[in-house]
Amino acid sequence: MRIDVLPAPAGRGRAPEVEHELRGLVAQLALRGVDARPADPDGAPGPEESGHEHADRGGPGHEGADRGGPGREGADRAEHGHGESGQVGPEAGGRAPAARPGAEALLLVEPAAGAPLGDRRFGRWLERARAAADAGRPVVVSGLTLGAGDAAQGEDVRLLLSTALLVGLRDAQSLAVARRLCPEHPGLRVSRQDALLLPRPSPQQPPVQDAPAGAPPAEDSVPPRIVAVVERPGGPFPAAEVARVLTDVLDALVHRTGGTVVLQACGGTAADEQFAAELAARLPDDIRAVPPGQDGPGAAALRADWVVTTCPHGAALGSAAHAVVLPVAPETYSLNGMEKVLARWGLAGGVVPLAALLTPGEVAWDTRAAVQQWVTEAVEQRGPVRAALADAEPAVREASARWWEELVVALHGRLDAPGPEPVVAPRGVGAPVAGALRRRYTVPVVPPERPTVAVLLAAPGGPAPVRRAVEDLLAQTFTDWRLVLVQDGGDPAAPDEALAPRRDELAGRVTVLHHRRTLGRAAALNRGLRAVDSELVVRHHGAQRWPPTLLQRAVAHLENALVTDDGVVVEPAPGAGTEGPPRRPERGPARADRSALTLTDVLDGDHTAVDAPFVYRRAVHGVLGDYDESVGAAEGWEFALRFLETFTVGVLPPVRPGGVAGGVVRGELTVRERHLRQWSAENGIGLPLYLRHAAAQEAAALHERLDDADRLAHELLEEIRAQSRRLERLEQALAERGVAALWRRARRRVRGWLGRTPNRG
Repeated sequence: MRIDVLPAPAGRGRAPEVEHELRGLVAQLALRGVDARPADPDGAPGPEESGHEHADRGGPGHEGADRGGPGREGADRAEHGHGESGQVGPEAGGRAPAARPGAEALLLVEPAAGAPLGDRRFGRWLERARAAADAGRPVVVSGLTLGAGDAAQGEDVRLLLSTALLVGLRDAQSLAVARRLCPEHPGLRVSRQDALLLPRPSPQQPPVQDAPAGAPPAEDSVPPRIVAVVERPGGPFPAAEVARVLTDVLDALVHRTGGTVVLQACGGTAADEQFAAELAARLPDDIRAVPPGQDGPGAAALRADWVVTTCPHGAALGSAAHAVVLPVAPETYSLNGMEKVLARWGLAGGVVPLAALLTPGEVAWDTRAAVQQWVTEAVEQRGPVRAALADAEPAVREASARWWEELVVALHGRLDAPGPEPVVAPRGVGAPVAGALRRRYTVPVVPPERPTVAVLLAAPGGPAPVRRAVEDLLAQTFTDWRLVLVQDGGDPAAPDEALAPRRDELAGRVTVLHHRRTLGRAAALNRGLRAVDSELVVRHHGAQRWPPTLLQRAVAHLENALVTDDGVVVEPAPGAGTEGPPRRPERGPARADRSALTLTDVLDGDHTAVDAPFVYRRAVHGVLGDYDESVGAAEGWEFALRFLETFTVGVLPPVRPGGVAGGVVRGELTVRERHLRQWSAENGIGLPLYLRHAAAQEAAALHERLDDADRLAHELLEEIRAQSRRLERLEQALAERGVAALWRRARRRVRGWLGRTPNRG
């Protein structure tokens, strides 16, 4: 049987590790009687694809045979011939390529280190898949990665899935997305393509004997090889912050093992290579960094003793090499991908989110201390980890073989019934530090009964506020939260409609309560408070957009042993999306670096605690009571007043300014706040509220008088301008009249003179 193998479009030359994976794929298919011919993913169809016969250019091992460069017209169409949706073909004005002569099926492969399909070049994959299906050839997909965005805006993905007989998804999350797009598709599976990175067994090679943990290497031995497989982060953390943490990890690992460091880009893109260069520039001078060997960076990772990585491909390479992997996840996609790779080797639970290292909580004081603990644990567990990888390798190879057998059956146009998903049992390698770091930064299998943060949302309207809140929470780097949604009247089906597309991602972290009739926002919030226990509480107004690190920063502030605040306000970034303008008035220079919200601020009209997310300790309700249900829409402002009479509230600005305000002015504010709190504690807050209201009325009247004066001044100015214009016209008329009279007098004199002159003729 002869088939075409089409890798995912990369837009540039394929990386060596991609070539290695494709060679392994061709070898796997050849063992099962399939003659696979790799094709150029970026090239336009040549004459042979239009049905013109040509001489055979090589067998399955001749990988460069089918990579003839396309003409200029074809190259331009490959890059620019797609519409905005990425569709191509007759409906987009493009020419669908015909089948290659002799090819009986089409296999679409997404290599682990290839470029993602989320760009316009995805249309070429879809184009060839539909052309093959129209020609009666079976289409099979292997290694496809899908995210939540593909489910929301994935018409092209839906078309591709429906065209393929068998679709192998890279992980369970991608499988869930595919099932939402095509729920009736019978051929959706989890592929085992990452096993292609495994080296061929070599029983003649003696096993490597591990040195005791912490022992220095012998003088004549090769230093341990530490390979950092990194990609430019695309999550909420800037690249410089990610590089700083990775530098700390590499520094701690080198000083505990005496190894050398090899830096490589995960996907081989220019952005990844630039990030690897930035990381190399940050390494201390006493760390020895060496370039990859002649056979490429992927091969260097397959010879590694330690792998520090931020991408699933690096975790797959390290596991295949039986190296100890230290995975750092800058965002959710890399966390889920690396977790699935390690789970296949029985080492689930070893991925550490970057957020957990930035704010380690009870594990350590700061990032460097957390990194030191994690690396120490990894060094001590090196022997058991490598033994676990060796024990799991036969099961990984067997699961991979079963996948390729099912794939070959599908290439012949048949679909086997799905068998039980092979699972590698946990290997029993303990990682207490990594587990403690992960606890509140990864989605738990079973949500805890008492989450750290309860998020209250009173939703009287349609599903839009609920969708906005769910999107914000699912993007949070801190995951130990519970959303309490109170539907205060309205359509009872609206919350379910908004939550249905994200049920799998929410993982049971939502509690929905219904009011048959509208009771008011304060009553809804009070019921939400009583529905779930938590350490901290925050309201979501449904009209805000939360930054992904909001809960992480707020929790870290309130858990800091040096902080005595019982609440913290996270100010929105300039231009952050919210309904309605911020109501905090302009402040003088003393407020530019404020670190606390005061009672004076609220009395001065500051609504930061109402408009911005306000995270506070649930225990304060035992002192202050619930939200006041008798004040209508002012319940948030009234609660902030009572809160600040007794407790303190910190402020986390979006960007910390570099300067420091004058100490004299700040001291005056501190003294004023101290006396105001003392007065309210002894006499109540009634008089300050009355005085503030009277001052506001007086200020409003003064502003009204100033506005009247401005209007009068404007009218007088317009009258003066009108008078000036009239004077200018009068002066011009007089000037013109004077010139005309002078001209007439001059003309009469000339005529009189001419009349008195005698005629000399």
